[in-house]
Amino acid sequence: MTHRHIFCGLGLIGDDLDVKKNVDIKIDDNGKILSINFDECNENEQILSSNRTSLLVPGLINSHVHVGDNFAKERGFNKDLISIVAPPHGLKHKLLAETSKEIIVKGITNAALEMLSNGITCFNDFRENGLEGINIIKDALRSSPIKYKIFGRFNSIDEIEAIFQSADGFGLASYAHVTNAIKDELRKNKMIFRKLISSHCGEAVREQNVINSILNDGIVDIIIHGTHFIREDLELLKKKQIALILCPRCNGYFGLGFPPIIDILKLNIPISLGTDNLMANNADLFEEMRYLYRIIRVLGKNTDFSEIPAKILLKMITINAARNLGLEAEIGSIVKGKDADFFFIELKEPNMWCEIEHDTLYPLIVQRTRPENIKKVFIKGALIFKRN
Repeated sequence: MTHRHIFCGLGLIGDDLDVKKNVDIKIDDNGKILSINFDECNENEQILSSNRTSLLVPGLINSHVHVGDNFAKERGFNKDLISIVAPPHGLKHKLLAETSKEIIVKGITNAALEMLSNGITCFNDFRENGLEGINIIKDALRSSPIKYKIFGRFNSIDEIEAIFQSADGFGLASYAHVTNAIKDELRKNKMIFRKLISSHCGEAVREQNVINSILNDGIVDIIIHGTHFIREDLELLKKKQIALILCPRCNGYFGLGFPPIIDILKLNIPISLGTDNLMANNADLFEEMRYLYRIIRVLGKNTDFSEIPAKILLKMITINAARNLGLEAEIGSIVKGKDADFFFIELKEPNMWCEIEHDTLYPLIVQRTRPENIKKVFIKGALIFKRN
């Protein structure tokens, strides 16, 4: 058996993304990390040096995205959410119905390439159009190295069992129209297939009855958005151990407001982030972190939560994301036994270069990283993307 080694001058290692230097990772034939050797970083030393210019970062996870609409970029510009994405008559769904499979597939493959070039090694997609939609993404990404999870959506109640069989989870557009019969089917199949159920909620408005139903029914594992949740909703969410995924840039794109991030931070809820509809947003989680950071600075003004450590933002798109999607045993951090999914950031690039110290490295990554700084991307130890 042969083992591969990957070396890097610096790396964010472990679930806490600690900075280490002279990192040596041994990888087995299955792409798992066999061992990690490194030297400790002195918090007072200059991190950047002539032999340490590259930084190893765990592969990013896009917790919520719709890749099927990537062919329709900016068709929603200056339009409202309902007219664009609400099923079944929103513009997005009309376009999906009238656009050829070839064009939709091309959009999906390009979405995967864009994500890889941005350091995203795994994404969680909400699939429209039932089994046909699931089959389209599987066909489109059959030869792509990117990892993905499909949260399927049914067209009719008779399709629920087949969706559970074919998809990795279940993704509801809304819980408002989930009947008792549908709930019974969801419960039954969730017990059989042991897969997660997610639902959009509180994106445009807060509906108390819908929130109550989600919390009381015990069917939903993950809520997407929660933009208009109040503190009491979040407290119950945490008590029920329901994961929360935010998509702040898409909320801003459609003029829906800001997520209740200050209450989320006060309650220490481990959120993750998604880029949501690709017809509205590019697949760049660094932009997502930067947008959320600015929201926190504004909404938290004159409070104890006007500041957020950059490391916490990075966790939202790595280890938090893996945990919220039930993938923490496989991905989300550079740890022995996990898949060797990571990428290299070049720190000597003009937009990154400075006298980097331990305390400034994390903010530098969050605030300054652009796609061109990401030079190599690995999945299971294999180089799958390289930028000159």
